[in-house]
Amino acid sequence: MKTLFIGALIAIGASIVANAADMPVKAPIIPPPVIQGWTYSLTPYFWATSLNGSTTVKGRTTDVDAGIFDILDHTQFPKGLFELAALGEARNGRFGLLADVFYIKADLGAGVTRSRGTDAIGGALGVSAGLDTKMVIAEVAAAYEIAHWSGLTSPGSSSALDLYAGGRVWWQRADAQITASGTLNVFDLTFSRVGVLSAEKSVSWVDPLVGMRLRHPFAPAWNFVVSGDVGGFGAGSKFSWQVLAALDYEICRSRTVTWSAMVGYKALSVDYSQGSGLSLYEFDMTMHGPIFGVTARF
Repeated sequence: MKTLFIGALIAIGASIVANAADMPVKAPIIPPPVIQGWTYSLTPYFWATSLNGSTTVKGRTTDVDAGIFDILDHTQFPKGLFELAALGEARNGRFGLLADVFYIKADLGAGVTRSRGTDAIGGALGVSAGLDTKMVIAEVAAAYEIAHWSGLTSPGSSSALDLYAGGRVWWQRADAQITASGTLNVFDLTFSRVGVLSAEKSVSWVDPLVGMRLRHPFAPAWNFVVSGDVGGFGAGSKFSWQVLAALDYEICRSRTVTWSAMVGYKALSVDYSQGSGLSLYEFDMTMHGPIFGVTARF
């Protein structure tokens, strides 16, 4: 009897093991991926810009070839703010919103300008010229990450390529002054005349733009960004382009904010015109120079 009972228990146990082996194995529970959400960065910066090109105000053209020190020498302080600039970005996964705002007040003297053209009295009188200009350039664009690479330069690093599109708003106020003098000798008489011609105008326009941006880390604390775009296409200006290359180094971080220093180079060129003859306004200028900033990421 005892032997039969033990045999029955062994048979039941073998049956349970066999049935358990045939049952499907339940997969382990995997937690859902963490959604990162929005991150933000703000970079106030200084653009040591040089100006190369020409501005035409009411038919009078002023050629400009001015470096950053020429602009600093002639701009009146503290009567006007010389420059104010900031970059901003909001990002959520592959999507991003980009912004760039720049303001400059530049007073340029005869040493870096030259006047040419025709004015209201029909003369080409550009003996010495001056140009005072104020300018606001505001750019807004939406970006999407179209490519991503991991571990190109170091383990854990990731590089990305963004495509972006948006608009660049321009506002300008230019005041061109031309000082002319002349002397006429008639027998024993000498006639001298000095005159100052002034032309002032404010304009604004919007350029659509498209561009690409590469984000690449060299090391855990170093990041390199290079971007380029083109715009205008006759909708605002005839054509415009911009390139930016910047190197970013993390200097410290707190619980909520990461601080880094930024240095780079920026160039922006535009060819815009409206009107004709004595009402012509034209801005054909390339602005370029190094940039320096501090970035807060949170």
